[in-house]
Amino acid sequence: MRAQESLEMVLMYGIAIIVIASIFYIIFTFFPSLTGTTSTPSYSGFSGFRVLQQGYIPSKSTFYIEFQNLLNENIKIDGISMIISGVNYTNFVCSKTYLPALESTECNLTSVSLGSSFSGNGYIYYTPTNISYSPVIASNGNIIN
Repeated sequence: MRAQESLEMVLMYGIAIIVIASIFYIIFTFFPSLTGTTSTPSYSGFSGFRVLQQGYIPSKSTFYIEFQNLLNENIKIDGISMIISGVNYTNFVCSKTYLPALESTECNLTSVSLGSSFSGNGYIYYTPTNISYSPVIASNGNIIN
């Protein structure tokens, strides 16, 4: 009889722990803004570049994008631009402006209030460093947050 009571108690606590863990999983998965994490990013385009990560951190009012140079040549980053709801954001600061082939850099846009959900067009302006003239070329893509 005592063994049966112990087994029932273990089962009851086990089920309670599973229910509580499931509730936390649902909260952290479907409501990331409640936990202060960044929203889930999405992007497409950006020919010649691989976007490694991007997102918006509401607590810091910062949008960041990290990308890798896949152009098979060294480039100079001339600027980053993002157009959201008709507003052109250009004050990005990149950790590196000279980007050899296959290397990456992170660029940040600070002091911006984008909200938890937005979408727009992004542009990476660059100049190849191995040619005598200096055309500024743009690679464009879509950013969804």
